[in-house]
Amino acid sequence: MSRTALTLPVPAAVPEFLAPRIEGIRKTLRAGRREEALGAAQDLSDELAESHGPLHVYALHALELVAFCAQLAGRPALATEIAVCAAAGWQRVLESMHRHVRQQTSNAVASWLTVTKRDDAARTGTALIALLQSVYGLAHPSTKFVERRLHAITGTDQEAAASALQASGPALLVTP
Repeated sequence: MSRTALTLPVPAAVPEFLAPRIEGIRKTLRAGRREEALGAAQDLSDELAESHGPLHVYALHALELVAFCAQLAGRPALATEIAVCAAAGWQRVLESMHRHVRQQTSNAVASWLTVTKRDDAARTGTALIALLQSVYGLAHPSTKFVERRLHAITGTDQEAAASALQASGPALLVTP
């Protein structure tokens, strides 16, 4: 390893110009004002998409923050939609199997598993399956699992639909 490589500064996790806003969102979440935090995250995301472009790393990370805040605010359908958008954005600038693409795809699935309204689950599930197919393919276990749940939700068996609409998964464990 060269001496120059040892002296280069380590990049900050959050760019300095964004740190106060991210900290404000974090404090708002910790104070239990989750809808307010979601609004602030959406504003930040919109501003970064406008100023830097929707596929800029800052804009994509801001989308991830919006999805996180939406999940905490009890809006899993919105969280799923935003996570799908973030994953699709990452997929446009990175390889499909890159960790950012896979992580946001996983986050979208986790959020979707907490959607309990039939229409929301059907709408977001369809977009999620398209994302899963583009990232992992048709035969991947995650794709098949989401397809099975979606078919149960949208099928004619009311008991199976009600059972499938029970919230489950890791997104229920997310805390601010």
